[in-house]
Amino acid sequence: MTIENRNNYLDALGIPDFLYSQSNPDKKVNPEVKCLIIETTSQDSFCEPGESQDLLIKILTSIDLTLSNVCLMSIEKDNLDECIRANPAKAVLVMGAEVNSDLSFLFSTHHPRDILKNNKLKREVWEVLKKVKLCLR
Repeated sequence: MTIENRNNYLDALGIPDFLYSQSNPDKKVNPEVKCLIIETTSQDSFCEPGESQDLLIKILTSIDLTLSNVCLMSIEKDNLDECIRANPAKAVLVMGAEVNSDLSFLFSTHHPRDILKNNKLKREVWEVLKKVKLCLR
């Protein structure tokens, strides 16, 4: 990815220029990295092509991930613990549901469909994404 493309993605997320990372954006993601991304509702699912998936791709790109090195799942919130046990990952990101957990690798934030409806959520999502990126190191 070029610096220009990365900056365009970060700009689309509303990330101010002074927060742009100075690390090498062309660095390849370790193929062993596995991030499980879960949604708890299938409405405007990011597992299917569409606006939500397009935004998710931009979100993932901002933390050096792609669809090829993450696992997308749409499940019921009640099945979250079982899903995490069955799909071990360095990081788990739940989108669209609040998750209270003591697990250091479990994060929750807004679903891309909600961000599309309310751009003000981008800042909150970015703060969570920074934690996910640190967890994946």
